[in-house]
Amino acid sequence: MSFKESGKWIKAALSAVGLLLFLYLVRRIGIQTLWTNLSRFGPWFLLTCFLAAVWLFFQAGAWYLVQNAFFQRVPLISLFRIKIISDALNMLLPSASLGGDAVRAFLIKKDVPLREGIPGVLFDKTIEFVAATLFLMSGFLLALIFIPLPGTLMIPVIVCLGITIVGVVLLVFFQIQGVYRTLVKLAGFIPKVRGWIQSRESQFLAMDQNLRLLYTCSKAKIGFALGLHILARIAGLVEVMVILAVLKASINFIQALFISTVVTAGNSLFFLLPGQWGVMESAHILVVQSLGYPAAIGLSLSIIRRIRKLAFVGLGLIFFASGKRKLS
Repeated sequence: MSFKESGKWIKAALSAVGLLLFLYLVRRIGIQTLWTNLSRFGPWFLLTCFLAAVWLFFQAGAWYLVQNAFFQRVPLISLFRIKIISDALNMLLPSASLGGDAVRAFLIKKDVPLREGIPGVLFDKTIEFVAATLFLMSGFLLALIFIPLPGTLMIPVIVCLGITIVGVVLLVFFQIQGVYRTLVKLAGFIPKVRGWIQSRESQFLAMDQNLRLLYTCSKAKIGFALGLHILARIAGLVEVMVILAVLKASINFIQALFISTVVTAGNSLFFLLPGQWGVMESAHILVVQSLGYPAAIGLSLSIIRRIRKLAFVGLGLIFFASGKRKLS
């Protein structure tokens, strides 16, 4: 069996495990209980979709600032559309929310060459990771101060925070050292891959030069991009507060931050599981129960957010398909 075929089988097995866990949780809580909670939500679903759109618009705005700092300008509405596609692909691919981001530079290739598009995406993703680190640190520290944390929640949050910090440091180091230089070293034991990289030395060096150029951006512009990524996270917190308020389980901002921190930690630790089926639901149940609410509230919160995610996955795939038709 080839490596590619093995990967498909592993992905299928992980997907099956996640779906089985999801179905087990639904059966344990009870379909009737869940339906009662979900039917209560009704038209409020449109508000969650609006908040998700705000989240993605803020992220697109940060990318707009980065991409247009030194390179060819791309309209904000185009980047917003591509962010929706990217977010959809991130949901479908087991890649730590990177699979969709990897295609962003290719989706703007008709306007921006890859030697400019790839550095822009890398730099924007670095800023997003910094925002995620600040988000996790804030959620963890505020929860330690204001919320009695069970040990079962502290460990995954600490591990996820550590992984995120290491990831940011390595990503910055990778960019400062140079993409070409790093890839050549990593591919040293695979002659064919090393040869392919060296045959495209000029393209990689051009990307490295543009990436270093982005690090000369004004602190104000970088700070503004970071602020937009943080505002995107805050939109997610508001979504949690709205959903729980409709479910008659009102929480404050710190509790919403705590819920989002734990769920983010769970999804990050199990990034290989496509869509984080079962994991996302388990994390919601665990953290909501720690706040004194029944498991049904946590699972209802997770399912409502998942339905919203699936709606945007559908929208992203529609945009992706229409874009391919225009290029053909």
